Amino acid sequence: MSDKYDVVVIGSGPAGYVCAIRAAQLGLKTACIEKYKAPTGKGVNGGTCLNEGCIPSKALLDSSMKFHEAKNDLAKHGINARTVSVDV
Repeated sequence: MSDKYDVVVIGSGPAGYVCAIRAAQLGLKTACIEKYKAPTGKGVNGGTCLNEGCIPSKALLDSSMKFHEAKNDLAKHGINARTVSVDV
C-alpha cells in the first residue's frame, strides 16, 4: 500500500465523503480517514452524523410525525385508521 496521496480527507461525514469522491473523480490519489466506530467496534464511513446523529434523528422525527398524522389527522380526510402502532 502506498503512503503517498494527492489528497487526504479527514472525516467521511456529509462533506468528507463527497470531497473524497470528487477528488478521486478529478484523478487525484485520494485517501479518506474516519475514526468513527459503530457500536460493534467496526469502522464505518459516514461518521456520527450519518450513523447516529443528524440523519437517523431526522428519520425518527419524520416517522413520529407520520405516526401522529395517521393517528390524529387522517379522519379529517375520511380515512379510518382504527389501529395505528409503532414497530421499531
